[in-house]
Amino acid sequence: MNEALAWVGQIATWVGQFIPRWAIIKTTHGGVKFVRGWKVQPVGPGIHWWWPVTTELTVYPVARQANDLRSQTLETEDGITVVASSVIVYEVHDIKALIAYTYDPDNTIMEVALATVQDVLTRLTWKEASTMKRRILNTALKNNAQKVLEPYGVTVLNMNLTDLARCQVLKVLTDSQATPVVISGLAD
Repeated sequence: MNEALAWVGQIATWVGQFIPRWAIIKTTHGGVKFVRGWKVQPVGPGIHWWWPVTTELTVYPVARQANDLRSQTLETEDGITVVASSVIVYEVHDIKALIAYTYDPDNTIMEVALATVQDVLTRLTWKEASTMKRRILNTALKNNAQKVLEPYGVTVLNMNLTDLARCQVLKVLTDSQATPVVISGLAD
């Protein structure tokens, strides 16, 4: 019986596309309307009307937000293996640049931030990284991340290392794969 009446639901869905819809965007978010798939219209907080037959609306947070970045194993300029993790704090100042021209905004920001940690730390020796004032190192991380994220409409407010330690990476072999094991906090 359900299959016999499924066409009624499909017709209702099709007719519903011709009825305008509204969306409420909060002050912490922004949005982008994709009109006919190619025309990009950024929209701010408030009530916005759109026609589903010709328009898609994507909403994304623009207010201050923080991402805790995963730990990564790196090698410093002098060949010392370290494990580092960090946090990035940012806000979006150009919703159109971030949403309309990246497939996955969250992954783009995370990938750039992780690459920034790698770029900054691999240019330093272990002694420089471990003895440098944390404020100077964090400023280098923030500036590097800002330079790369600016074209995506993201303003980096802060970027800090949360962990930095020497480590040793061992690969444990199993039947079908090698699983890396990181031992951190080794003494000099």
